[in-house]
Amino acid sequence: QGRRLKGKVIASFPNRNGYLKVNLYWDRSIKQVFIHRLVAAAFLDNPDNLPEVNHIDEDKGNNLVENLEWCTALYNTNYGTRTERAAKANERPIYAVSGSGHRYFFESARKAAELLGLDRSAVSKCLRGKRKYHGGFSFELAV
Repeated sequence: QGRRLKGKVIASFPNRNGYLKVNLYWDRSIKQVFIHRLVAAAFLDNPDNLPEVNHIDEDKGNNLVENLEWCTALYNTNYGTRTERAAKANERPIYAVSGSGHRYFFESARKAAELLGLDRSAVSKCLRGKRKYHGGFSFELAV
């Protein structure tokens, strides 16, 4: 049987996408849960049994109940400025660096992928540090 502790503050930590989580323990097992989902489940009605919780102000760290709403996956994906921010990130000038060290300037990751015949999402992953190389090139933002 787990112990119940009233009034204990539980330390939170961000996951790799910036959402805050906490560890909950029960019967010697641990479960990591998102704080925004805990708050929504405790304080927001969900009569349509919607699967996701949206941050209205788009701040993943703001888990106040008035900043949360239940929603569909499609609504959550298309909400707010996410699409515009992603498009803008793909329009920044970059360099493609060949294995021999030659640097090639492109006005955007989209243009680099198009002209080099590469996958745009893989180029984007290189720029975000998720991959080192794609198509024989490394990529870096032009400052």
